[in-house]
Amino acid sequence: MRCAPILCGIILLLGGLSGSARAEEPDEHDAATPYSPPYAAQVKDESWKQDVLVAMIGAGARFRRINLDVGDGAGGTENRSLDTAAYFDFGWHLLIRPMGHRSPRATIRAMVLQIDGGAGINLKVQPAESGISLETNSWRMLGQFGYLYPTGRWQLGGLVGIGGDILNIDLNAVLPSSRIVYVRLGPAAQYALIGELLGIRGDFGLRFPFHLGELANAFGTDSRAFGLDGTVTLGGHLKAGFTYAFRFVWEYYTYRFRGPVSNVPSTGDGGRGNDHSMNFQFLVGWSL
Repeated sequence: MRCAPILCGIILLLGGLSGSARAEEPDEHDAATPYSPPYAAQVKDESWKQDVLVAMIGAGARFRRINLDVGDGAGGTENRSLDTAAYFDFGWHLLIRPMGHRSPRATIRAMVLQIDGGAGINLKVQPAESGISLETNSWRMLGQFGYLYPTGRWQLGGLVGIGGDILNIDLNAVLPSSRIVYVRLGPAAQYALIGELLGIRGDFGLRFPFHLGELANAFGTDSRAFGLDGTVTLGGHLKAGFTYAFRFVWEYYTYRFRGPVSNVPSTGDGGRGNDHSMNFQFLVGWSL
């Protein structure tokens, strides 16, 4: 019977070790702090690993061509066009996930706010057949609210927002300045090619302009427009936070002019036209 005390001691020792091991294991039901998700969620839910802030700035080359066929006031039509050729263009991008590390629900963490913009300053352009060089400035800004839900290597969703595209050009008899303000909506998708180091994202959008600035009255008071855009972004970031991106942006507007014209420069008698641009950018910044 001497083995009984020894057996009891072994049982107690094993029980104590088992209890210690259980105490060291993380409790999946522990409440998380607002900034620290539960341990189990971090391991099982890829959406906890998404960046909550991405800020980048850079530059590139942009091309823009405006081509209009408008009435000449005598029953015919005349062509008016402007081609900027390639010019140096600044660009910036800001993406925020306001609830990225706060909400326990992945559907809420997928919400995003995004701001994109660009500017071309002190450009020199020459409208076709005008024989003059005009000073031109260009600005763009687009603010959007959207949803990018992570599932495996993918992030799927879409964005909706309001943007502005301003072209200020010296007073001339060929083309007026324009201030296009529009509502944009469209899908977006992102795929991780090499983890966080390299990924590709595609955006496509419909633009519904509701203000055209001086362009609205130059060729007819009943002037309307419709736009499309597409963006392909190739980039990623290092674990330290350094972020980079190569972007290609395509933008397109189609115009229709009707009704009486106003007494402003560059007037014509109705017509139609298009405005398209291409932009190649390299951006660098930081992400958290």
